[in-house]
Amino acid sequence: MMGCVRGPRLPLVLTACLAVTACGKAPEKRAEVVTGSAAIVATPPAVGPVHMSFAAPGTPSQVPSQRKYVAVSHSYTLSLPVDAVEAAQRHHLELCASLGCEILESRLNRGGPRWVNAHTTLRLPPSAFATFAAGLAAPPAEITSHSEVSEDKTTVVLDLDKRLETKAALRDRLTTLLRETPSKNVGDLLNLEREIAQIQGDIESTTAQREYLRSQTDMVKVDIQYEGVGADAAQPAGVNWQPLKAAAKEFIDILVESLANVMTFTARVLPWTPVVVLAGWLLRLVWRRWRRKAA
Repeated sequence: MMGCVRGPRLPLVLTACLAVTACGKAPEKRAEVVTGSAAIVATPPAVGPVHMSFAAPGTPSQVPSQRKYVAVSHSYTLSLPVDAVEAAQRHHLELCASLGCEILESRLNRGGPRWVNAHTTLRLPPSAFATFAAGLAAPPAEITSHSEVSEDKTTVVLDLDKRLETKAALRDRLTTLLRETPSKNVGDLLNLEREIAQIQGDIESTTAQREYLRSQTDMVKVDIQYEGVGADAAQPAGVNWQPLKAAAKEFIDILVESLANVMTFTARVLPWTPVVVLAGWLLRLVWRRWRRKAA
């Protein structure tokens, strides 16, 4: 009886062991699901290797470099003889033209044989600035003062670029909508065209502002002031009578000016003299009568 029972149980025990062994294996990358007679093979997505990097402490993180927009300007004051001011300014303008610069302002002032000054404002490429600055210091000119100012305009330029990008995208969307809209309503079409025209005007205005700012940052502004210095007059031999002559001339000028003031005052007061005399006489008459009554 016992032998009959053990015989049939052996295959069942072997089957259970095989099932437990299969469950203990690691999951394969391919799984088969059998339904009826058809088999569906599901392959999980391949996962690539994950690379992780850790920066050492104190190592700065690498940020993509960003262009800086900086407006640089230089201001010079040159001292040179009076008769050399015009020639020096002309030479600097010719040097500026040969370096491909842009002249913004140039003027020459003459106040007499011993007083001449000039002023020039220009913009030139940064690569040509060193050559032009060396030309400014050439004799007979002498640089008496020099200042440099730098102004960062990066934020303003990037803001304008972002606004241009946004407005251009909006214009393109409205243009596509105008082209592909099925509506034939004249009012809707006119409103779209009006919006597109307004956005286009804003784009052109913003573009002009950006180009102006970039012209300030792509070029170096140079401001030059020319001061003519006259030669000292030669001192005469012997006694210098010039201070006495100057004092005598000043005395005569003051005397003539005072006489002119007196004449002006007399001309203003003379027409009112009879009126003042008559008013004084009337006041005196009223005063006398009042005293008589009081007595």
